[in-house]
Amino acid sequence: MQNHIVLVPGFGGFQALGSLRYYHGVTQALGFTPLVVHYFPNLPTASVQTRARQLRRWLGELQERGVIGREDSIHLVGHSTGGLDVRQLLMDYRKDEESHGDSEDVLGQIRTVQFISTPQHGTNLAHRLRGFRIPSRIARLLPRMLFETTRALREVGASFIGRRFKGRFPPSKGSPDWFDAVIQTMVGFDSSKDPLERALARASYFETLRWLLDIATDIAAVSDLDPVWTPGSPVSPAHRTTTDEEQDFFKRKGIRYGSIVTVAKRPAASARGLYKFVYGMNARRPCAELGRTQAVPWLLEPEREARRLTPSDNDGIVNSVSMVWPDAQSSFLVDADHADVIGHFRYAEPPPGMALRYYQYDLLSSGSSFGPDEFEALWRKIAAFTQHHTYHAGRLPPSERDIRGPDVALDESMSAGP
Repeated sequence: MQNHIVLVPGFGGFQALGSLRYYHGVTQALGFTPLVVHYFPNLPTASVQTRARQLRRWLGELQERGVIGREDSIHLVGHSTGGLDVRQLLMDYRKDEESHGDSEDVLGQIRTVQFISTPQHGTNLAHRLRGFRIPSRIARLLPRMLFETTRALREVGASFIGRRFKGRFPPSKGSPDWFDAVIQTMVGFDSSKDPLERALARASYFETLRWLLDIATDIAAVSDLDPVWTPGSPVSPAHRTTTDEEQDFFKRKGIRYGSIVTVAKRPAASARGLYKFVYGMNARRPCAELGRTQAVPWLLEPEREARRLTPSDNDGIVNSVSMVWPDAQSSFLVDADHADVIGHFRYAEPPPGMALRYYQYDLLSSGSSFGPDEFEALWRKIAAFTQHHTYHAGRLPPSERDIRGPDVALDESMSAGP
């Protein structure tokens, strides 16, 4: 019997795209565990309902093919919107069980659920962007234009433009970010080396085209992330004001849960770039629906005094109070931005000789103190949660430390579940 951990990406998500992996370094961070790691290739911007249906189908296929045995355990981890996908998945299972009196085998195998930086009540960024009242057809115009332009340029033309941009705009000072990731991806669309590298470059090009087309076709997830529900729109988990039914369902099914809340520092007045823009959009006039001010304890530094989060606090993408679910007792705080926790806290090139060359970037460049040690400690706790179903004080027993590595400290006050 095996334990499988399934990592679900968030908004715009993918397993790997161009020069970028969504979750970078997680396999290595979990290498000390007996967990079998799976990366769900999500739909980038489809509605939460659609993404949850795809996740359900994908898990069923893994079971049908024998990748996940019928006696194995499944542990779901959702980052950002991926956490809403997981909640919607379980809500769908509950609805089917109430309607038909039965449930799928996969549901009976889910043991734990963890949410990382999940906009449980939406994000002010989505609300502000929707406040511009740009029709959805116009909002899809930019990705459509990027798709058509990239398709017209083909692999060689897009790669040529990428090289020109790279020469004109050298990597960002300090650490290459999202802009550098885009350029590096374009450069990688064409390779004049051996046949395998040419084939991989061509595959990267067509995968990027498909990703752009998906976004140009369906951006329903934006309304799912707006804390204020729009009449006539589907109701996403972010629009539900009560979690009593969900918690009762989790309890009946023996599913334990916990939330990891991220908060990053306010950018300096002299700062420029994407992080300052998105942080300001989240911090300015936050919606009341996001949640109230409350104290949340620290995950990696349990000795620190719990921090009182305000609605303006955020990690650059999601307001921190929105990540608290269902309450502060089941939530723990990490000092990091939205991309740090999935491995994009610094720049690093792939080892030489790798057929698939994926880079690590500092995507948001928030200037946080989150680094390799914090990343490893975070994912050790995530792994330990799958075995213990709770964060508790002290160290693991010696036998457990031998399996999971030394110095895995867990925190007391998170009672991950009912």
